[in-house]
Order: sequence, then C-alpha cells, then structure tokens
Amino acid sequence: MYERVLVPTDGSQSAEVAARHGKMIAEAFDASIHIISVVANRARSEQLAEAQAQDAVSTLEKLFEQESDLSCRSVIERGRPYEAILTYSSENDTDLIVMGTHGRRGLSRALFGSVTERVIRLSNDPVLAVPPRASGRGKSEYDTVLIPTDGSPATTAAVDHGIAIAEQLGASVRVLFAIEGERGLPPLGDPLRDEAVEVVEAVAERESEHDFTLTTHVQPGAPHEVISNFVSASRIDLVAMGAHGRSELRRHLLGSTTERVLRTSDAPVLTVQQDTG
Repeated sequence: MYERVLVPTDGSQSAEVAARHGKMIAEAFDASIHIISVVANRARSEQLAEAQAQDAVSTLEKLFEQESDLSCRSVIERGRPYEAILTYSSENDTDLIVMGTHGRRGLSRALFGSVTERVIRLSNDPVLAVPPRASGRGKSEYDTVLIPTDGSPATTAAVDHGIAIAEQLGASVRVLFAIEGERGLPPLGDPLRDEAVEVVEAVAERESEHDFTLTTHVQPGAPHEVISNFVSASRIDLVAMGAHGRSELRRHLLGSTTERVLRTSDAPVLTVQQDTG
C-alpha cells in the first residue's frame, strides 16, 4: 500500500517524533523515505533559514541511517511550506505523508499546527499527524489500531488503510461507531443502534479472513469525545479515520469530528480522503 513515505521536517522535536513513526511504517511496508524541509520565502535571514533547513534534514538522515536500512532521499525546497510539501508529494508520487502537529514555533495543546492542518485539508495522500506527546507513550510499534466509522465512503476508505497497517505490524483492531446525540445506548431494535451494529459488523465480516484480532464497539455521545475517550481508555496507538464523515463539510474543509480528534488525541491520527485508494 505504501511505497514512498514523505517526512517533512522543520528541525523541531515534533518533526523528529513524527519521523520515527514514518520510519516504523516505511519499514513495515518496505517503502522508501523522502525527507523534505522548506525555506519560507519570507524568511528574515535567508542564510540562517538555509542552515536550519540543512540541519533539519541532516538530523533525520542520521536517524534513518543509524536506525534502519531504508532507502532515503532528501531535498530542500523554497516557498510556502504546505504548498512545497504538496507539490513534492504530487510530483514524486508519494503514498503517505507523516508530519508532526506542532512546528518549530510550538503551539498550545488546543491549537493545531497550521502547516500540517493545510496539508491534511489539501492532500490527496493519507496524512499521519503525530502529536509531540506520542513520544511519551513508551511504544516503538503499534499494538492497537482504532478505526472510527459511520459507514460513509470517507470513513470506509480509512478502514482499508487502518487494516493494512495493523496487518503489517501485527496489531489488533478496534472498530468504533459513535451514536451522536445519545446519552446512553438505544435499546436493541432501535433503528440507530441497528444501523451502528450493521456498520461495524460489516467491517468485521469483510476483514474476517485477515490474521489479526478485530473487535467492534458501539458507544453513545459526541463522536470526537467518544473517540478521544476511547483512545485514552484503551491505550490506542493509532487512529485511522476519514477526513470527514457523512454529515461533514465539503472536500477542501476538514470535517469537524476529525479536526477535533486531531487537536486532542494523544495518539497519532491517520486521515484518509475518500478518493484515496
């Protein structure tokens, strides 16, 4: 599924944390790594910006060289960071972009790095957004992958990616449906509950021939809260979800549920656009 993994870096700790996740996935799929750093057009000191970009690239080159046998290519581009990342991804047919959610400047927990956010909104590729706090979870591999779904095409596309990663890494899978607007689970036979059960069981049935553990879950509440609480309670290592679900915004905007999960999740979040194969 993944042959070329793109890892943007600005030299921040967040970028290095993300790079380690990119390395893990690239190794699992025997993919090559592409490192990119971007010198912004409006940099106050062009010489300093070039040096910082080179340092950022060199740091990741050393990481991959010392800790893996992956094929690695690096480049420094100029322009708006998100545009340069997207252009490079398109021109080099990358399959996955792995980014930290906080850049060199740093942002509070409640905010989301603007470059990463724009890449997620505009990329045709899946984007793995890795929060800095993921480095403190004490794991070098994914043991448990959470796949939230509402049965829409966008969330269904994410199922394929979440399943593929779980299978390559030997992780178990949790499939979750949140029944929005309910304080408690509707009774058996209620249309809302029946639909939820049908959706998660359809995923389980489709993946029944795969060699991993898959469990299904239906819970009531606001989807982003249900997902975030599930991540914490079940020690989820990766969330794979659609960029937006059945009731959310048009393609160039990020669905509200996904955006809220990205802002609050302690685990990396893989976002997948509907037309990503």
